Amino acid sequence: MQPFVSVVVGIRNEERYIEECILSLLDLDYPKDCYEVIIVDGMSTDNTREIVDKFPVRLIPNEKINVAAARNLGVKNARGDFVAFTDGDCKVDKIWLKTLVQEMQNAPEDVACVGGPNLVFDTDPVFARVVGYAQETLLGSGGSAQCHGYQQKQYVQSIPNCNAFYKKSVIEDVGYFDEYFVLGQDGDLNFRIGKAGYKFLFVPEAKVWHHRRGTIKTFSVRMFKYGAWMAELFKKHRETVRWYAFLPPMAIIYTIVVFLNPFRFLILFQLLAILSVLYFLFVSFSVFQVISKMRSFKGILALVVFPVQHFMYGFGILFSTLNFRNK
Repeated sequence: MQPFVSVVVGIRNEERYIEECILSLLDLDYPKDCYEVIIVDGMSTDNTREIVDKFPVRLIPNEKINVAAARNLGVKNARGDFVAFTDGDCKVDKIWLKTLVQEMQNAPEDVACVGGPNLVFDTDPVFARVVGYAQETLLGSGGSAQCHGYQQKQYVQSIPNCNAFYKKSVIEDVGYFDEYFVLGQDGDLNFRIGKAGYKFLFVPEAKVWHHRRGTIKTFSVRMFKYGAWMAELFKKHRETVRWYAFLPPMAIIYTIVVFLNPFRFLILFQLLAILSVLYFLFVSFSVFQVISKMRSFKGILALVVFPVQHFMYGFGILFSTLNFRNK
């Protein structure tokens, strides 16, 4: 007998992709009486709710709107001892849930969460695919398990919640998601879970496909917000800071200082030129990786994606440092 699992999807205004998401969840290779699908809607203003109502899933309103609140509502209403998370703009593989359950059952007792990769839709617009493949490189992901393309099962520091499977009791024990966070709430939860002595297991066979931002404007806004909320996470948990996370904001500050006084700081200006060349070389290497993954020269657009990602992320960190609350 398979364990009962509650699959939770927090959404808001997902009319474009939610049907695809639900259909993939209802078509899982897992006993139908052993899982439920809970859609938590953040008061959508488009046709999302009407679409969800067509399917045999549980629909719960989320008046607080944000994703952390949605996931908390999902966990608190879950009938299963295990909770799986994905997003409304994702499509899960047919064996996704079966794979996650098997891996959790076979894992040591101290494993609290298992999850898999965050893959690119080959049917997405060109720019969205470039973003997805760029974030599979080291320069684009910083080594994130779900983006970096690990091919082997291994323990990782954290697993993003577009593809994650938890023991419900562990989420309850550490105090649920912090609803202050608009983004990064999964990183906060996972840090607290790890601090409690639990582990995270990455399983490459548990696949989820994720639609990326399709325009440079939406991508830029997303990166800015991501940087801002990552800074808030660093404020709450100093131990989560990684040295490379602050390279973009440091680069922005350094560049501004040098250009305000180019002659007084001639040596610094020369160093900036050297660092710029090194950055361009790293970007160029990563662009070739994107072109190879896409099997198309259109991957050259990554020449724009990487600088935009790093600048907006760095600007977001600086904005958060100056304007958000201190924790």
